[in-house]
Amino acid sequence: MKKQLYLAIIDRLKNIPGADDEPLFKHFDLWNQQVEFIEQETPFQTPAVFVEFLPLQWRTLGNRVQDADLTTRLHIVTEWHALTADYTPDEEQELALAYLDIVDSVVAALQGFSAPNTNTWMRTQTIPNHNHERFVDSVEEYICKVTDNSANTPMTGMNGDVIVPDKRYVTLNPVVSKSE
Repeated sequence: MKKQLYLAIIDRLKNIPGADDEPLFKHFDLWNQQVEFIEQETPFQTPAVFVEFLPLQWRTLGNRVQDADLTTRLHIVTEWHALTADYTPDEEQELALAYLDIVDSVVAALQGFSAPNTNTWMRTQTIPNHNHERFVDSVEEYICKVTDNSANTPMTGMNGDVIVPDKRYVTLNPVVSKSE
């Protein structure tokens, strides 16, 4: 289920055009504190989006179906340009403040978004993180209800054979002995 959610988010964000009509974002990945450990991390191009799924508390609905309130954080990582002061020449200030437009483009793309097995996503929090020397990690947090019915399908092996047949009902045929 999380795999499908991740792919749906990425698919939605890949459609945001940059200034050159090419895709705005250059890198997508699951969040693993990449910005906190930037020196040990595999290099990535910016702007980048990292998807973080927070812990879930599942509710059982019945018939092997569950739901939960899913909180997802999108880490929008951009380069930091320190030239934002009001006396900075306009061109330099515009470049330095461009990361704010990038965050707004993500918000616009996800407003009204719903992925498979979710209702509409609602933004609940914005967390700017300027604690990095070369990057800004702008975090946008969303919540939605997610339904997981993956346990309601037969379990199959790598070759597609059913491992656990879906037999929900067992019919017992009582053995009746005839008394003489």
